Amino acid sequence: MREDVLRSLAARASSDRAFLSGLRREPEATLAANGYDLTHEELATVMDLRRRTAALGDGMVVALLAGGLRDRAGSPPARPRPPGRSARGPGRPRRPGREG
Repeated sequence: MREDVLRSLAARASSDRAFLSGLRREPEATLAANGYDLTHEELATVMDLRRRTAALGDGMVVALLAGGLRDRAGSPPARPRPPGRSARGPGRPRRPGREG
């Protein structure tokens, strides 16, 4: 699957409401009319997203696409927190006889 093609498609859909509307109504015709030649796997991804967002309005879909693009912009994944009660380091045992 070509990540750059799907990223381009998502960017276009999040910035062009007419394109997004066409994708939601007639995805294959809209893709062809706009010069997208997707593989079967890529088209299946688009169709799956269409199915999963069918009950959402265009504004919500735009927000989801924009958020997904922002999250995939190349920043590394967050590092997990160390074990313990805070993010500063491992927790220390409580002193005997103290509630806490």
